Amino acid sequence: MPNDTPAAIFAARNWEAQQTGPMTLVDDPVLHFAPRHVLYIFNIGPMAHTVFKGSAGPVGGYKIEPCEKGEPYSRPLIIPSLVVDTYMVENEIKTHSVTGEFMCQDIVHPMIGRTWSVGQNLDDFGVFWTKNNPPTPAELDKARGQMEKTFRAALTEATMLEATNNLKDITPIMRYAADYFQEDRPWNRLYRKTAECPACGGPTQPGRAIHTCGAVLDWPAAIRFGLKTKADAAAAGIELDARTPAPRDFHDGSDKARGMTDEGSQNAKPKRKR
Repeated sequence: MPNDTPAAIFAARNWEAQQTGPMTLVDDPVLHFAPRHVLYIFNIGPMAHTVFKGSAGPVGGYKIEPCEKGEPYSRPLIIPSLVVDTYMVENEIKTHSVTGEFMCQDIVHPMIGRTWSVGQNLDDFGVFWTKNNPPTPAELDKARGQMEKTFRAALTEATMLEATNNLKDITPIMRYAADYFQEDRPWNRLYRKTAECPACGGPTQPGRAIHTCGAVLDWPAAIRFGLKTKADAAAAGIELDARTPAPRDFHDGSDKARGMTDEGSQNAKPKRKR
C-alpha cells in the first residue's frame, strides 16, 4: 500500500498525535508588554537581498529591496520592536523573543570578523537600519561611504583580473560597482540612451549642444559655451530669449563672460580708469 495516499497520511498523523499527545502553545508573557515602535531597514545599493531567519522571519525570508535608479534609498523593510520565534519542548510550543534592534543588526551585520566575513555583512553593500523614516542625511552619507569603499575594493580586484586576462573570474559585485561609478570596462560595457538628430538622423546623446554633423541642438547652450554666437543664431533665423547669456571665456579659466557690450548685457559696468 503506498504511503502517500490520503488514508495513509491520515493514519500517520493520527498515530503521531497518539504518541506525542496534543501540543500546547506557551507564549512569553513579555510579548503582552512589548513596546509599539518599529524599525526600518533601508538600502541605497543596487542589489536585492534575502535573509532567512527560520521561524523568526517570514516565509521566504526577510526581503530587502534594491534602490531604484534616481531614488535616494529603497522602500523600507519594517521590523517590529520584538521579534518572536518558536521551538518545541516535548508537547509544548514555546516562544523566544529578541528586540527589533537585535534582529536588525543580525540581518544587516551578522558577522563581526574582519576578513572571513566579507560578503556576509549587508552594510558593505549599502544596507542600514534606523529608527528614522525617512533616514537622516548623516545615515545616508555613512551608508554610501561604506558601500563605495566596498565597490572601490571590488574594482581594484577587477583591474588585477583584467591585467592577468582572467575575466572569467569577474563577479557580479564588480559589475555592480562598475555600473555604480559609470566605468566603461571591456567586461562591463555601458549602453547609454541616445536620441535621433533631427538634421541627419544619426544618434546623439541627450544634452549635447551641437551634433557631430554640425546641427545645433541647443542654441543657448552653444552660445553659452562659445561654440556659436548670437549673430549665428540670427543668421539661422533663431529667436533667442533676451536672457540668453553671453558666451563664457574658457581661455583664462575664469567664469567671466566675453562680449559684455553685446546686446542683452545692459547691466555690465564700465571699467574704471586708473
